[in-house]
Amino acid sequence: MQITPVDPADDRAAGDILALMNSVLEADAPENPRPVEQSLRAELRQDRPGLEIAYFAAEDDGAFAGYLGVALMTDDNPHLAMAELMVHPDHRRRGIGTALLDHYTRYASYRGRTDLTAGTLTTWGDGPRRPDTGANFLERNGFSLALVNVHRRSRTDALAPEDERRLWDQARAASGDYDLRAWTGPAPDDLIESLARLDAMTRVEVPTGDIELEAEHVDVARARAKEAAVAAVHQVPVKAAAVHRATGAVVAYTNLNAYEDPEARHAGQGMTIVDPDHRGHRLGLLVKLANLRQLRERFPRVAEVWTENADVNDHMVAINDLLGYEAVDALSVYQRKLQT
Repeated sequence: MQITPVDPADDRAAGDILALMNSVLEADAPENPRPVEQSLRAELRQDRPGLEIAYFAAEDDGAFAGYLGVALMTDDNPHLAMAELMVHPDHRRRGIGTALLDHYTRYASYRGRTDLTAGTLTTWGDGPRRPDTGANFLERNGFSLALVNVHRRSRTDALAPEDERRLWDQARAASGDYDLRAWTGPAPDDLIESLARLDAMTRVEVPTGDIELEAEHVDVARARAKEAAVAAVHQVPVKAAAVHRATGAVVAYTNLNAYEDPEARHAGQGMTIVDPDHRGHRLGLLVKLANLRQLRERFPRVAEVWTENADVNDHMVAINDLLGYEAVDALSVYQRKLQT
C-alpha cells in the first residue's frame, strides 16, 4: 500500500476520486446526493480564497483504494486543519484508513497545525442507518466529537401553496422596515460591501461546537474572489437579501448553489445569516422563502434542496422545519488536538 500526492489537474486521478466517492456513498449513504461530475472535477483544480488544499491517494494492489483531502486556512486560523478521508468499500479493514489518517497527522503537524478535524457520516434520529465504523475509527485514534451537523433535505414543492402564502404573509408583516432583493450570479455592486460584512460574521455567529474558529476577514475583493471561485466550479449562486431601508445595509441573506449541469436535480443550501442587531423580524424566514421562489423560477429542474445545520442551531432548524425539511443523517466532526 502506497500513499502519493494527487495532481488535481490529472483527469484520470479526478475520475478515480469521483468513482471512489460514488462507491462510498452507494455503500454507506445511498439516500444522499451524488457528486456532480462537472463541478467535482473543477473543484479539485480550483484555488479557493484563503485556503490551501492538498490531495492524496492510497493505492492497494494497484487499485485506487483511498482518498485524503486536507484543507488549511492561509489567512487566519493557523492552528486548524480539516480533512476528508474515504476508503473504498472493497478495501476496508486493511489498514488503509489508519495509514491515511497517520499521513494527515504528519502533514498537518509539519505545517504547524495543532487542531485536526475530520468528519464522518452518522445516523441521526429515525433516519437511515449509517455505519458506526467511521466514528469508532476516529475515537480509537485520539479524536473526540466536536460538532454535529445534521443533513436535511426538502423538495422544492414540499409546502402546499396556501401554507407557503401564509408563511410569506407572516414574514412580510414582521419585516416592514426592510426591502427584499434577490439575484443569481455576482452580487449587485451596491450590496457587495455589506454582504462582505455579513459574510465575515458567519464563523463567529454560527455554532461550531468545540472547534475554535477566528473570524474571517472579508472585504470586497475577497467577496468577489469567492464569487469567481463558485462560477469556476460550474455552480450558480441563488441569493436573497433583506436590506434595512433606513441605512441601505444588507442585514440578512441566504445562499443556494445550483449546478450548471442540466442533469443535476438537486441544489445545496449554503449560509443563511441575520445580523444580530436585526433579529426578531422573521428575516431569516423571509429571505429563504424568497430564494425558494427564485430557485423554482430560474431552475425548474431542481427537485430538492440539501442543507446542513448544527444540531444546536435551534432557530435555523425551526425555520427549516417550517419549510418542509426532513433530517436524513449527520456529519459528525471529530477533533484531535496535538501537543505543541
